[in-house]
Amino acid sequence: MKNYIPDVNRFKLAGPPKWFLAQLLEFDDSLVIVPSRQGFYYRLAQRRKLKLPDHITNEVLWKESDTQMLASYSLVPVTTIIATANWGNPILFHELEQRAPWRMGGAEKVVNQIESRERDIELKKQAQTTEHLEYLGKDAWKLYRKKIGLGSSSNITPKAVKSEKQLHTGKVARPMTGFSRSDVL
Repeated sequence: MKNYIPDVNRFKLAGPPKWFLAQLLEFDDSLVIVPSRQGFYYRLAQRRKLKLPDHITNEVLWKESDTQMLASYSLVPVTTIIATANWGNPILFHELEQRAPWRMGGAEKVVNQIESRERDIELKKQAQTTEHLEYLGKDAWKLYRKKIGLGSSSNITPKAVKSEKQLHTGKVARPMTGFSRSDVL
């Protein structure tokens, strides 16, 4: 297959199955798998001409033998795949799709989506912090009032207070609406 380069294969890796390579070719024909020269794993790379001058490439990229190997095949590193990978797991293709902005509407759209998600996360954190601080503030205020001897008189609700008429006659007064605190006492 044209999307698998056996290279030196120092670690005698078996290589991905042919059905996986066919699926990868169908997904993106520019992707290539190469066994690593550095460890027991594969390098997934993309065919692309390097646009760096040779002296920069030699200084920066040639330090790693896998990068040098990929550059010799005109490949750019994408990710690493462990040798014991489950080739039937669709997560690999999902991850590749997430790493390809052109598949998701272009770089600008992807950046906007990421920034929108980050903004939503930040707003959610701020809302949770505000809610927590309000709870702590109310609790602290109640404790303060209790410590200075004011108790919880400010929390009296109309349902808990009986009217003077009810106290004297024993009859239940009809519900009051639009009353003030002086009406209740």
